[in-house]
Amino acid sequence: MDSASKIPPDSAPPARKPKQASWAASMAGGAFGLAGAMAPGLTARLARRLMFRPRRLPPSEPGRSILATARVEPLHVDGQTMYSYSWGEPGPGVLLVHGWGGDAAQMTGFVEPLRQAGHRVVAIDMVAHGRSSGRQASVRHFEACIASAARAHGPFHGVVAHSMGAAAVTFALSRGLQARRAVFLGPVSRYDSVWEYSRRMMNLPPQVMPRIARHAERWLGVTFAEMEPARLAPSMSVPLLVIHDRGDRESPYEDGALLAAGWPGAELLPTEKMGHTRALRDPDILRRAAAFVSGG
Repeated sequence: MDSASKIPPDSAPPARKPKQASWAASMAGGAFGLAGAMAPGLTARLARRLMFRPRRLPPSEPGRSILATARVEPLHVDGQTMYSYSWGEPGPGVLLVHGWGGDAAQMTGFVEPLRQAGHRVVAIDMVAHGRSSGRQASVRHFEACIASAARAHGPFHGVVAHSMGAAAVTFALSRGLQARRAVFLGPVSRYDSVWEYSRRMMNLPPQVMPRIARHAERWLGVTFAEMEPARLAPSMSVPLLVIHDRGDRESPYEDGALLAAGWPGAELLPTEKMGHTRALRDPDILRRAAAFVSGG
């Protein structure tokens, strides 16, 4: 099957089978359920810390080798050290933004197509991800990292973002980030889908989730409504291409469709059989993203 055949004409998305929680998560969820009944406030605080602590994975090939060719620069963000990676100069800059639990290596497939199109490319490890320091993160933390990268390496002509990184870019645009083009892959647009995914993975009782959200908002100093991409989309003016797989089991296809519908002038490109991350390595998608960022 060639790459073009993976991109179908628009049609209703198929029903997705949600991921099931692991045995360990089910056991932990049972403990949380018991604790939630006895001490809901304490349980919510503990669960919030776990939910906002991403798991770090070592970078895999070929991303690790591509990172080794970059100029590496540490940047300081809210008391943490964030690492940035850059390729090529001069030329209009493009920022690569990974998602939750990812890292800069995950986005390196875009480096060569963008450089061939004449761009300078910058990728970052968000705090608590990759080589950067820190243990906890959120969309607010991601936005601060994006703003720091813009100060150090901007202005950016374009931005390419994945999953929760796309939500952070939307928040950053609402707070003054300058970019002329944007590409989002598997974007998160509604936080209720994120809460439900996290609840299912941790097997948490539903009644604990509102408490976790309230604790998180106090910790972050901003409400989730203020950061939610679907709410911010109508105020956006940056041309946007949304690439989303119909079978994405981590960020629902409906999130991408909703974001594209609410974002003035946005284009939606559905894919098949790429799941949540395969588009980051698919040659046809990489070329299409680079062409869109370049204005093609």
